[in-house]
Amino acid sequence: MTVVEKSVTAVTSPIVADKAVQIDNDANLMDVFSVFDKNPLSDRTAFKLDYNLINGYLVLPANSSQSSVFVMGNQVTPSSYGETGDPDLPRFLERYLLLATISDWYKSDGQLEKSMQQEQMAEETLALEIDRVERLEGMNKISVNTYPSYSFGVNILQTT
Repeated sequence: MTVVEKSVTAVTSPIVADKAVQIDNDANLMDVFSVFDKNPLSDRTAFKLDYNLINGYLVLPANSSQSSVFVMGNQVTPSSYGETGDPDLPRFLERYLLLATISDWYKSDGQLEKSMQQEQMAEETLALEIDRVERLEGMNKISVNTYPSYSFGVNILQTT
């Protein structure tokens, strides 16, 4: 878990927002968990802010007065996928690619039962990662404020 300070700016492309922070392709963040006005690890008065994740941007409400925010999330771990360069392979697909490669090797070696087991594990891993992405997209929590009930007991209406 890491906390990263980001500057809030107005954005006109690909979305239009008065208060937004680009987090897509950020080297410091992979998953966003919370957004604060101050660093929550060093300041106990940090206030949690409302936000929406839209198209790789963290969008604050238009009436927000923040010029910078502190984003709490997972840090992207560096990874090397080979000696010839750094292709753009997402880290979250690493396990799926490994299992699918092992499955293909078993298949070419004539070990069809092991190949089918590895392929099934690869598909389960891919399904879990897709589910994780869908959950992260749905992280925009709807907060519901309710008014307290001032009537105690049961009200019974009679009609005659």
